[in-house]
Amino acid sequence: MVVLGAAQPGSPFTSKLPGSWIFGVPPAGSGPVRHVLLGMALVYAGMIVVLSAWYWMVTLTTGGGQWPMPCLYGVLAAWVSPLLVAPPLFSRDVYTYGAEGQLVSRGIDPYTHGLQAVRGSTFFELADPLWRHAHAPYGPFFLDVARADAHVGGVFATVEGYRLVALVGVALVAVSVPALARSSGRDPSNAFALAVLNPLVLLCFVGGLHNDALMLGLLVAGLALARRGHPVVGIVLCSLGALVKVPCFLGIVFIGWEWAGGSAPLRRRVRYVARAVLVALATMAVVSEASGLGWAWLWNLSDPGRVNSWLDPATAVGLALSHAVAFFGAGTHTHALVVAARVAALLVAAVIVCVLVSRTDRYGMPRALGWALLAVVFLGPIVWPWYETWGLVLLGVAADVWSRRVVLVLSAVACFVTVPAHVRASAGDVVVAAAALLIVVVAAGYSLRRARRAVAPDPIGAGPS
Repeated sequence: MVVLGAAQPGSPFTSKLPGSWIFGVPPAGSGPVRHVLLGMALVYAGMIVVLSAWYWMVTLTTGGGQWPMPCLYGVLAAWVSPLLVAPPLFSRDVYTYGAEGQLVSRGIDPYTHGLQAVRGSTFFELADPLWRHAHAPYGPFFLDVARADAHVGGVFATVEGYRLVALVGVALVAVSVPALARSSGRDPSNAFALAVLNPLVLLCFVGGLHNDALMLGLLVAGLALARRGHPVVGIVLCSLGALVKVPCFLGIVFIGWEWAGGSAPLRRRVRYVARAVLVALATMAVVSEASGLGWAWLWNLSDPGRVNSWLDPATAVGLALSHAVAFFGAGTHTHALVVAARVAALLVAAVIVCVLVSRTDRYGMPRALGWALLAVVFLGPIVWPWYETWGLVLLGVAADVWSRRVVLVLSAVACFVTVPAHVRASAGDVVVAAAALLIVVVAAGYSLRRARRAVAPDPIGAGPS
């Protein structure tokens, strides 16, 4: 339903520019597109259905019975399959990746040149205008992947190349989550249902093709290997993840903290964290120099923060203060107040991370790191729904009562947080869309009611029925 809705010519969830995909794109020069709300209803109804199915899977695996992992991998394959041919969902970032790949393949430094250097190319036209003047904030490892994908040729083939990269990331998460859950004394089937079958993960990674999938896959794989007695290998994998997106570096700090041993004194723990950081920096230096791109990407990490959105808590505080100051006649100081609010929020996030690192033994590493990543996301300069997956996947591994509730609620909200604006539709479309959503909501409610009954304990305590 999500794929069919997004493929409607009037769907606001995907790019409809000529050449952006092989189906569902109106011909160039065509008139106004009709049935916009019908496409929206299909997408939202599909989200409700898959969220209900996900909740059912989480409920069933929470009942105490050991579900066979091949069954859960089968569910994952079934849910991923329709997304393999879906147009890029909810974001045009993958076209920006394509343009940056063209920059690197032509020998142009993406850290000092914007997308204007490939003006006239298909990917430049398809990329979001918001990022055409920004410099790449991604590490050399991802841009090496983008350089290789740039030689594939054609929009569809290149985009599917990035989808393959996202699938690799999802596969790493799927393989590593059960092992990480076992090392934490948690039920691997419940952790898999919460973290891997999460619709936000699948829609944003396989559907949206964000490079966060590769970063998160390397992070979770690194943590799992470190907990199985291979800390150096885990640090190397997390270093590669940090060379995709820098938040993965937090995993290195947590691995170093645990590397010292559960009852180690503070001085020994700090020494091992420093050792882990040195191994990571050496790995990153080798990859950066081998790629020929160097370290200039670190100066571009603030580029995504050019977007001022009320959805970001720190930015919202700064914008609210600027409106208040302007109301009292003190002038307009929007930029200064937003920057000040963001700096203060990042300092708070740093304090939270330090506290969580120091309490890793009490909370368990997956849960402590999950909360740390969520703190970085919500107190960072910009919040996108797919950023939340960083922490939600690790909280899913923790699988305690509160973590489970946070994962369920935040994932459901994040799936609907990006609401298309300026949508025009006929009265007939509104009626059809409302009726379709009402039917799906009623059906989903009935389904969830059955799910609760299905896990009711039986008289002999044999587990879920």
